[in-house]
Amino acid sequence: MAENSTEAGAHGRFGYVSAYDSKKHMARIQFPDKGDLVSAWLPVAVPNSKKNHDECHLDIGEHVYCNMMGNGLESGVVLCAVYDDKNKPPAGDADVRKTTFEDGTEILYDRKNKKLQIKCKGDIEIQAEGNITIKADGNIKEQAARIDLN
Repeated sequence: MAENSTEAGAHGRFGYVSAYDSKKHMARIQFPDKGDLVSAWLPVAVPNSKKNHDECHLDIGEHVYCNMMGNGLESGVVLCAVYDDKNKPPAGDADVRKTTFEDGTEILYDRKNKKLQIKCKGDIEIQAEGNITIKADGNIKEQAARIDLN
């Protein structure tokens, strides 16, 4: 992507992911307002990419918002995915932060009720190079078909 554009300034545009490269974290975007033309490969913005790293991938067909440079579709960045009439927010509550995965796994934090909830459809693995400490002001409840401790 060019550092400076000699064309018109930056402008925002909504589109849909038509191709995605997870190794490069880049996407091609189809723009309905441009007659369904498809962009060049665009980088996808992330919160961190140097000392700390965040990785969250886009799906084909995902509704996104892009900041495009100039008048063409060759230079820009995918800023974020957006909700629309087909895809609504999973919680719809300003006090709840929720991530829902395709298999139904959920991670939810309700700041109003101070409750963290994890529902996993598969295994959960926790690894530590140091100690693991579990503290609770209330009870600790264990429910399982079998508990193995080493």
